[in-house]
Amino acid sequence: MKKVLRTLSILLSIVIIVSLFTGCSDSGSKKASLVKTKPYKELKQGNEIPSEGVITENDRFSMSWNSFYSQVVITDKKNGAVYSTMPIDAMEIKYDADGYEIMNNIQIESPLIVNYYNPETLSEEKLYAASDAIRDGKIFSEKIENGIKITYVFSLQKISVPVEYRLKSDSFQISVNPKEIHDDGESFVTGVAIAPFLCSLSNNSTDSYFLIPDGSGAVINPQTIDHIGRQGGKRVYGEDITVNEFTLTSFEEKMNMPVFGQKRGDNGVLAIITSSAERAYINWDIGSNAKKYSSVYPFFKIRGYNIIKRPSGFMMSLAQIPIFDDYIVEEPLTVEYHTLGKENASYSGMASVYRDYLLKSNKLKKQEESDVTGVFRLLGATEQKTFNFGVPSTKLAKLTTIEEAEEISKYLSENIEGEILIELLGFGESGIDVGKIGGGFTIADELGDEDDISSLARFCKDNKIKLFMNFDILGFDESGNGFSPSDDSAKSYDGQTVYLNFYSNISRVTEGKEKYVLLSRDKLVSAAVKSGETTNKYGFDGVSLSSAAHVSYSDYSTKGCGVSGLVSDYVTKAYKTLAKNTAVISNKANVYSAGLSSFITDTPIVSSQYDIALYDVPFYQMVFKGYIPMSGMSVNLMADYDIAVLKCIEAGISPTFTLSNNYDNSLAQTKHSAIPVSRFDGLKERIVQTVKETSIVTQKVKGAVIKNHTVSENGLRISEFDNGVKIAVNYTQQDLTIEEKLVPAGKYIVLEG
Repeated sequence: MKKVLRTLSILLSIVIIVSLFTGCSDSGSKKASLVKTKPYKELKQGNEIPSEGVITENDRFSMSWNSFYSQVVITDKKNGAVYSTMPIDAMEIKYDADGYEIMNNIQIESPLIVNYYNPETLSEEKLYAASDAIRDGKIFSEKIENGIKITYVFSLQKISVPVEYRLKSDSFQISVNPKEIHDDGESFVTGVAIAPFLCSLSNNSTDSYFLIPDGSGAVINPQTIDHIGRQGGKRVYGEDITVNEFTLTSFEEKMNMPVFGQKRGDNGVLAIITSSAERAYINWDIGSNAKKYSSVYPFFKIRGYNIIKRPSGFMMSLAQIPIFDDYIVEEPLTVEYHTLGKENASYSGMASVYRDYLLKSNKLKKQEESDVTGVFRLLGATEQKTFNFGVPSTKLAKLTTIEEAEEISKYLSENIEGEILIELLGFGESGIDVGKIGGGFTIADELGDEDDISSLARFCKDNKIKLFMNFDILGFDESGNGFSPSDDSAKSYDGQTVYLNFYSNISRVTEGKEKYVLLSRDKLVSAAVKSGETTNKYGFDGVSLSSAAHVSYSDYSTKGCGVSGLVSDYVTKAYKTLAKNTAVISNKANVYSAGLSSFITDTPIVSSQYDIALYDVPFYQMVFKGYIPMSGMSVNLMADYDIAVLKCIEAGISPTFTLSNNYDNSLAQTKHSAIPVSRFDGLKERIVQTVKETSIVTQKVKGAVIKNHTVSENGLRISEFDNGVKIAVNYTQQDLTIEEKLVPAGKYIVLEG
């Protein structure tokens, strides 16, 4: 009896916890979404599946139906390549040595994977279309313009998901409209993976690989690993930082672009997530001997959620329990697949196709590349804990004053040829720590007065130095300048204020235990305007936006912003508003902010280096180089300075340096781990030498596009630019040659056409 009572008590505690997270979801303050999935009992089943043969076609593509496997098949008329929602060669009937038919793994025959909440296990589980709908459920079809809609019915769970397949003039498109999903409200849909084996390769296939936009870009080889293989995924534009995180993760690069691709001999495909990219993950399934195929594919979250720790005494094995919103997102989940032929079946070709897409959709415009030979980020101040007669307090520890910033600028100007860019970070009231929005939109009195500021601005203008001030217009923990943490913060789906741990704009990781809030989305533009007014008042060249350029987060106080939705729309509006009166640069920019920036700093130069990755590639730079001027990550903060410099040279871009003028041992106790390695005095001679070397290269490829990049079998990496220049970089420990010219170990050479 006691055991039964204890079980009931534990279950009751779960109900109470869930109600705390979901009970406010219908409150008047909730504006993010008012759409729910449709009741399963209202599902109206349409026509049976189509007959074998052609469904529709246009000048470029033909769409047909394979009735044996219930799959959509696309043929590219230009080169005869065939694509399908399952691997094409897996459709061939094969037999083993004893004459028995070799059966496919059910996952590779699934054109759809559905994540749903199982109320019995209190967790997310998966449904595979091949087994749970095509075999044990039902599918039905409806003809639509330029394509077909297939509805997959998962009868046992009372769930249905419609998928639309369409032909376009230069691509084919697969889309799910969340508003047309049906479930019974108990087992409800939380996310969908679209065509998980369309972008696939047979294990151990030659002249084949995948491209994912992890950091600078990573190439994945589909080699057999073991029976299970390696499965994983990463959210486009970075994780939603409003979701609780209870596990520690190592430092990883982000995915700044909503694309992935596959090369298979002389053809391939580049997939572009064109709608709901903020809600998407790029997943991978590599090297499983059981499946015999590897793949990369998109997965979309359609429902807001949070995570709670397992209550004490909870008898199930779950360490964490997901709590989901009642409402779903409204925006369609859409992926466009651009087929590749012999001329562009490579990651270089993928970069070109994606760049053309950005240009055609007005998300990128070519700018005249500046003569910036180096970017120098100067750290202003940091908050430091002190004690007065045993009473704790905080003071602003000066890292670089405005007067010292001018001295550094003079040294750099006198010793470096060409134009340089200086970014002031942490010069606001709270330094590089979270305080008021935008650091109070002022320079801290401790760092300089108006005369100091005017002198710095005047010197930079006279010496052709671009001067920008960095503003964090997302995170804050103090009221001021018209922004209040209680009234103007982003809200979780239950209407509660979201509190987060400190995020460092220097190291790009979450550090410390201080809590802060995020600015409501509908306040972003007004905060951006204030930052522009500040730099104009000081006479600076423009604004540098750090977190706004690359941080993804949900805000359920603003319509459409649930599950990180419309991040790109609000940031785009802020950038365009700012650009009317001042220049805007970005740090480590996601693609939507990159295309609107006059300069991009901290562009990723490495990937996360997962064990499935064959090697890194400068895919990010291949998309933007020649269109938007940029610099690489801060080389003095990288684990290997020399390698970081070589990475910049390989991409034909300038290096970035993060610097401070003052340092003492007490600053080692702050939460900013990068401060000790930023001291200017210890770096200035090496900086001058580095910039002199890199500027010779960047001048040779100024305004040029990386038209081709290759990694040879011996490890030599070659960047070919459209002005005829080639850069060969040797990261190996052996001397190598190219065109009968020596490339020493750990060095590079430049070949001019």
